[in-house]
Amino acid sequence: MNRLELVDRVAARNTASKAEVDRIIVSALEEIISAVRCGESVTLIGFGTFKAVDCAPRTGRNPSTGESIRIPGTKKPKFVPGTSFKELINETK
Repeated sequence: MNRLELVDRVAARNTASKAEVDRIIVSALEEIISAVRCGESVTLIGFGTFKAVDCAPRTGRNPSTGESIRIPGTKKPKFVPGTSFKELINETK
């Protein structure tokens, strides 16, 4: 499912227009990205937590020359699903 399909499904369940739903979804995602970028974690009860995690620096290899290169440490976004979300995914139908 892509963003537009999500907008269609949410709009079908509510009285809001597709344009309003799209603005809300885009705004919510922008706020989550902004908060995680600033080092905060965002927890949506029953869904999960978005946060940034540190990745340690490591040594890699240049594939063309074979020489070792230093890859600097970075931050990566991480999503940890909530217990309720995991239970719903594993629920038998």
